[in-house]
Amino acid sequence: MDQATLDELRRTLEARCILRGDFTLASGKKSQYYYNGKAGMLAGAAKVTLARALWDLAEGIEFDTLGGPAVGAVPLVEHMAVVSALERGREIDTFYVRNEKKDHGTESAVFQGLAEDGTEVLVPGARALVVEDALTTGGSIRVALEAIEAAGAVVAGVLLVADRQDPDADWLRDGYEYRALFNVNLDGGLELPAVAQPA
Repeated sequence: MDQATLDELRRTLEARCILRGDFTLASGKKSQYYYNGKAGMLAGAAKVTLARALWDLAEGIEFDTLGGPAVGAVPLVEHMAVVSALERGREIDTFYVRNEKKDHGTESAVFQGLAEDGTEVLVPGARALVVEDALTTGGSIRVALEAIEAAGAVVAGVLLVADRQDPDADWLRDGYEYRALFNVNLDGGLELPAVAQPA
């Protein structure tokens, strides 16, 4: 994706997602801004471009399935899967991991595509690419990673739309193949990480 398109996506997400004020984050930390990723993922102006940008970010990572934590990953993953089928000729099964198991039905915390023979997506040895909208300390994404690994699958990589650059999430950055589309700077603005700069 070229620089002009990435810059337009950055402006679109900043305008829709960055809220100013006093906020308590999911981690319990306080902040003067809040990244409301859902407002960007659900905006018609960003859906396809964001999905394409995440596919570009995943370049070089080999994976069999695509998913992440519910609900942050759900729109991203589905947009990516549709773009993949329509533009890349690859149909890909997806999965989501809830923070808690359901108390009815399958009583599972994992929702995943199934093959016609009933085979699940997250099987031993399957390579899973994990996507999430925002990162502070990584509490939500940790639940998804643990579910993937408990199924015997492998975390092929982790993609983030916006990384708040909190050092409490270094365990994720250092422990996995990790890439962020944008970093959130101290002023609450979005910027491209140095490694994500287009050639």
